[in-house]
Amino acid sequence: MLKLFSINSSMKTLRKGKNHLEMQKKLQKAKQVNMDYDPEDGSLSIGYNLLEEKVFKSTVDKIIECVRAAFDQLTDPIDTVYLVGGFGGCRFVSRKITEAIGQHCGNIVCPIHPDLAVVVGAVMWRKDPNIIQSRAADATYGTSVNALFNPSIHDEDYVFEDEEDHEAYCSCIFKVFVLKGEAIKDEVYKATFIPGRQEDIETRIPIYCTTDDGVQYVRDKEGKLTVREIGQLVLDIPNYGNLPREEREYDVFMDFSGTEIQARAQYSITGEEVKTVCDFLSKQD
Repeated sequence: MLKLFSINSSMKTLRKGKNHLEMQKKLQKAKQVNMDYDPEDGSLSIGYNLLEEKVFKSTVDKIIECVRAAFDQLTDPIDTVYLVGGFGGCRFVSRKITEAIGQHCGNIVCPIHPDLAVVVGAVMWRKDPNIIQSRAADATYGTSVNALFNPSIHDEDYVFEDEEDHEAYCSCIFKVFVLKGEAIKDEVYKATFIPGRQEDIETRIPIYCTTDDGVQYVRDKEGKLTVREIGQLVLDIPNYGNLPREEREYDVFMDFSGTEIQARAQYSITGEEVKTVCDFLSKQD
């Protein structure tokens, strides 16, 4: 049983006056589910099984679901798993994770101060970024582009005719910056584009990621996204001198060198730059 003392004053108040009978009924119900209140010291005892089932189970089940999904995507074996953060130091969480992935990884380690491990690591990295020699991309990152249609590599279902030059183009091509599993070492990836149409004075640049291999198009033939949008850049691209679009280049960068993945775009004519931090938390439609 786990004994708690934080409800002393409120429970003593309930014992008095007309609420006494109601309190006794509630305490009787509590005993039936393995809870017990001691009016002498104001403590509440709760059975471990009840805490696991009602408080921790749903959260831990989601953690295990995510961990198992990550292991299912692995192509190489993992020697060690570290449990960090305040929740990582919970023996119940540690036991459940060990039971769930023990057959995949025999060495599951929890630091002496798991609640400080993440903070200490962040401070160490800020003091000396070179302590992280390299990282591997956990997904494939890129954007969407149109390109001249090539029947040998492009699907005809994505073909359209450009209104200005009347050439055949392929839409929704997944332009990759970095592939899943590729080693990243403080690199900034760059690609150069031109406006889709001569009259364009603004461009919207989506940033996508996917854990699937071999994705060629960001939408399927029904128009549904095949990748996840994690950001969007909106860049002004005015054309004051009526320049042809081939001379109005803009660069798109993806920066993996920090603790967050950032994307930015810069227009060559004005030098204007916009940026965004990639969002992996928002729910996708």
